Amino acid sequence: MSESVENQNAFKHAFNHALLQDIANLIAQHYPAFNVDAFLKKAEKLDKLEMKARVQTIRDALAAELPQDYPAALGVVVSVLKENKLRGFAVWPFAEFIQVYGLDQPEISLEALKVVTVCFTAEWAVRPFIKQDPDATMRFLLKCARDESVDLRRWASEGTRPRVPWGEKLHLFIKDPAGTRAILDALKFDPELYVRKSVANHLNDITKDHPDYVIQLLQSWQQQAKQSGSEEVKKVAWITRHSLRTLIKNGHPDALALIGVQHGADVALDAFSIRQKAIALGGNLEFKVSLRSTSDAPQNIVVDYVLHFMKANGSTAPKVFKLRAFELPAGGSVTIEKKHAVKKITTRQYYSGVQQIEIQVNGKVLGGDEWALDL
Repeated sequence: MSESVENQNAFKHAFNHALLQDIANLIAQHYPAFNVDAFLKKAEKLDKLEMKARVQTIRDALAAELPQDYPAALGVVVSVLKENKLRGFAVWPFAEFIQVYGLDQPEISLEALKVVTVCFTAEWAVRPFIKQDPDATMRFLLKCARDESVDLRRWASEGTRPRVPWGEKLHLFIKDPAGTRAILDALKFDPELYVRKSVANHLNDITKDHPDYVIQLLQSWQQQAKQSGSEEVKKVAWITRHSLRTLIKNGHPDALALIGVQHGADVALDAFSIRQKAIALGGNLEFKVSLRSTSDAPQNIVVDYVLHFMKANGSTAPKVFKLRAFELPAGGSVTIEKKHAVKKITTRQYYSGVQQIEIQVNGKVLGGDEWALDL
């Protein structure tokens, strides 16, 4: 695919003249004084901008043409969103409008963000309100965590994540994660996986700074789940595995113990081979691993592979990938084959040269080899 085709398919192009026309038409139905022509003129600037800048440009165009009285403008925004004709990322400029222009009136702004999060998400937009008044905003979100709406319950967890993707960091909770404990406690047995997945991602954020806090919290949840029934045990087990995924990849002994896995294992690496050691970008790193139990008892096994990618300065940086988790019988053997695509992605810059791969079992590296990337 050529670079020009890639650019034409970039997600930023969703924020274009056609979207502005749709927004303008909807607003005009609720606010006839809306200057459609002036609003659409802003579209002339969009082609030269990246995605976030496009969203911000539309946000400011809304602020310029909506009523200058914020409550009145917010009333128009909410009326438009409640029509449910704008969904997904098309709603993002409205969320930006509220978080930038509504900070001085948090009560009505937070209520409006409840409408936003049902149509799209308000996990980014709520963060300035948390930073401005954490106590009041967290009380509000705790009520949302107990709401009958699955979207509001999920928002309570996602919006308070310390390190949510694409959102500003909440340094208050990076420093002290206890501030979100009440919300997570309220959601740990939630009936919806959509909500529990957010809880797990929230906890995974916290493990980057406070691993022991997360492990102790999950231990307490496991005890509570045992007293509540088998369904709750299953829910907490799922949250535990997914929230500890980073620690598990790093071989953290206490994290492994929480999922019933012993750090290190009585396992021998009988064979490890790479099919082709010289690979071009866009190709596949294919390898085969043969493991054998040296124990006289079954073992829970977590197998990962670690790719040490070349950096610009000639050193390497590790990235851990999941391979397989299973129970290995006493004296049993297993052979695992994997094809890892070495393709261009936005989150990694590749460099030519010798790279390494290692096989890790229950957090312990058993062996590895080198391979070369040719750009």
